[in-house]
Amino acid sequence: MTVKTRIMVVDDDETIVDTLTFNFRRAGFEVISFNRALAAVSGFTEANPDLVMLDWMMPDMKGPDLCAILREQAPELPILMLTGRSAPTDIAHGLSSGADDYLVKPFSMVELMARIEALLRRSGKKKRSGARLSVGALSLDEDARKVVFSGRNIDLSPREFALLKVLMQNAGKVLTTDVLLDKVWGTDFDGDVKTVAVHIRWLRQKLEEDPKEPKLLETVHRSGYRLNQLGEDK
Repeated sequence: MTVKTRIMVVDDDETIVDTLTFNFRRAGFEVISFNRALAAVSGFTEANPDLVMLDWMMPDMKGPDLCAILREQAPELPILMLTGRSAPTDIAHGLSSGADDYLVKPFSMVELMARIEALLRRSGKKKRSGARLSVGALSLDEDARKVVFSGRNIDLSPREFALLKVLMQNAGKVLTTDVLLDKVWGTDFDGDVKTVAVHIRWLRQKLEEDPKEPKLLETVHRSGYRLNQLGEDK
């Protein structure tokens, strides 16, 4: 599957957010947006963006202050500040707060895209090496080694993580025990085949509302296991 670069937009202007989201998605980026600075701070870790674009004037916090907070959490993250303030002192303040670039409104989408590409190129974040998967309310980020289900962070062992990844990559399909053994444990595995059932049970204990009546990780009689979609994509 294609792994998209994720841009986080922080701006309280709904029109600008809608315009940016439309153009970024058309360019092949994934977009997550916040209309308040404090919401961006609390959601930053889960969002796990490759680049942040933020506005200077926010109702609950100034852009430079938000920039400084995000920069402390992610020293290498590309941050672009978007604002109507064009005075040299404002530009200097924005850059000194941690922004990598500064674009004054009104701006052209062509210039904005060029600046984003340049920031991603310099940061080495143009491409991700790992998978980012989403099936309903369940999401998995391989680079961050993170799983979230219905807003909850799920702690998994490396083997549980690998098993869930394979099931998500084949969501809606029935995978046999032999297939799961090959993909997760390797073709040279010579242990007990029941290990798949054991790990499925552990995943259910962490993901299912009622592990004894599983709805997400379904056992298909005499066939194998299937991961179903529960909840809506975010």
